[in-house]
Amino acid sequence: MEQINAVVQEVNENVNTHVQEKELHFDSPFEEQVYHQLRSLGYEVTTQVGMSGYRIDMAIVHPQDSSRYILGIECNGAMYHSSANAKERDVYRQRFLESRGWTIERIWSRNWWKNSSAEVERIDQKVKELLKKEIVKEKVSN
Repeated sequence: MEQINAVVQEVNENVNTHVQEKELHFDSPFEEQVYHQLRSLGYEVTTQVGMSGYRIDMAIVHPQDSSRYILGIECNGAMYHSSANAKERDVYRQRFLESRGWTIERIWSRNWWKNSSAEVERIDQKVKELLKKEIVKEKVSN
């Protein structure tokens, strides 16, 4: 329970999705490749979104509202698979962020190395799907 509270407290301190200007930071060449592929599609991407040890690897800035993010992305590599604590922490963090309106997608390194273009296409399609849902929601509320 203590670990859950620590995660919630850390993330809660920076829960808003307002885009922040930060320098780029990558934990691995895998993350850097994901970043550059998403940028090549025209997306603005911020790395290491969050607080202290509880960060999302990257987030895509909303294409129509640059003050917020549309999608958070976690890049999970070989180290992730060998760490039960990392998995547990990620589950709590993801659930908390999703309860606050975030959408999180994961890219697994093994899938990236097999077919990076399919992974980039999957993320691109997810962003397009989220944009369509927003348009439908706006029409319904008007």
